[in-house]
Amino acid sequence: MNENNTKKKKYKTAYFKQGTMLFTVGVMLILVYYLVNNMDVIRGGFSKVNDILLPFYLGLILAYLLCPIYNGTVRVIYSINKGRFGKPLRDLKFARAVASVVSTGFLVLVIFGFVMMIIPGLWDSIMIIIPKIQPAFDKITQWIQKNLEENPQMLEFMSGKIDDISSQILGWLQKSVLPGAESLISGISTGVIGTIGTLFDVFVALVISVYVLNSKEIFKAQSKKLVIGLFSEERAKSVFELAKISNDTFGGFINGKIIDSLIIGGLCFVAMVVLKLPLAILVSVIVGVTNIIPFFGPFIGAIPSALLILIIDPIAAVKFLVLVFILQQLDGNVIGPKILGKATKLSSFWVMFAIIVSGGLFGFAGMILGVPVFAVMYTYLARGLNNRLRKKNMGTDTLEYEDFSKYNIDKAEIFGEKYRQNEEDKEVSHEGTN
Repeated sequence: MNENNTKKKKYKTAYFKQGTMLFTVGVMLILVYYLVNNMDVIRGGFSKVNDILLPFYLGLILAYLLCPIYNGTVRVIYSINKGRFGKPLRDLKFARAVASVVSTGFLVLVIFGFVMMIIPGLWDSIMIIIPKIQPAFDKITQWIQKNLEENPQMLEFMSGKIDDISSQILGWLQKSVLPGAESLISGISTGVIGTIGTLFDVFVALVISVYVLNSKEIFKAQSKKLVIGLFSEERAKSVFELAKISNDTFGGFINGKIIDSLIIGGLCFVAMVVLKLPLAILVSVIVGVTNIIPFFGPFIGAIPSALLILIIDPIAAVKFLVLVFILQQLDGNVIGPKILGKATKLSSFWVMFAIIVSGGLFGFAGMILGVPVFAVMYTYLARGLNNRLRKKNMGTDTLEYEDFSKYNIDKAEIFGEKYRQNEEDKEVSHEGTN
């Protein structure tokens, strides 16, 4: 009887597991079907949530960028005023208040300086370009007239088409432009409202950044408390390790890239002044800002800049393109590696992969943040893989797994001492295991 009862319990348990699995699979299929058929609704919901949370995103980013200035100011002010207010807590609160003012003021000065660099340069560019438009248009008109006079057949063909083109233009104006005037006016109104909304979001983000800077120790302590309470000790250590890797990677990459972009923008300005190229300030700012995007940044900034210079002076545009190519090589091979160091530890292939994929999925923000995000994933996965290889008493250096036999090349000839040292370490490890 006991054996029969045991078998029945096993059968019931097996049926229960199978039923649970089938139910779970069914629910997942229904969810997938719903997601596929309601993708527009879901995308709209995510878009609305992102619009609501945008000030918080901006506030967190600003707080992260201002954190070094804030921390340094707190250290200096606290050490200077220690004991002045009677209690250390009051000294700390005063230091934090001063640090909030200093970091916020620094941000406002940077934005103001950036705007003051852009607007005069943009205005000067417009004033330079406008007088060039009419001569360029006259040259094109003269070239068309000359070709038509030299080719009477083309003139006859074009004269027959002009009437058709004119009637099509009039029809387009009546059907599309005039009815669209109302929508154009409403679009302008929407744009003005959107600009006001953006300014409001920036103001709210600035306030949020101040709150985050003054409360970051509390947030960190609460997060640590939550992780320790939810996970085992070993799992909690892994989470803290991931947080440290993420902070080091993002901090090193973003701060280094800002410094790198300032240097490239400055070099671009000096070189354009020396070469007497037009629009030096405006173009240098564009190149410096777009340089924040790894690898493709200088070229992205070079395209609109070259078009602006082309209207003024075609030869200067060619010189500028050569200058940008030199700057990109200098940045990619000398300046960037020196400043960024090993912040990402990614090869050029994976950098391009991260930029293209994240840029396609998340736009401009993805092109900037895709590299550090992918670097964190790459580092964490590499550590896990290396730990598993060590448990199997196998080497962790990728060089050991490279094969040059198809070229009839000995790795020791190329990599020399490094390869021999890896082989010796591997032999010692195997001897120790045996």
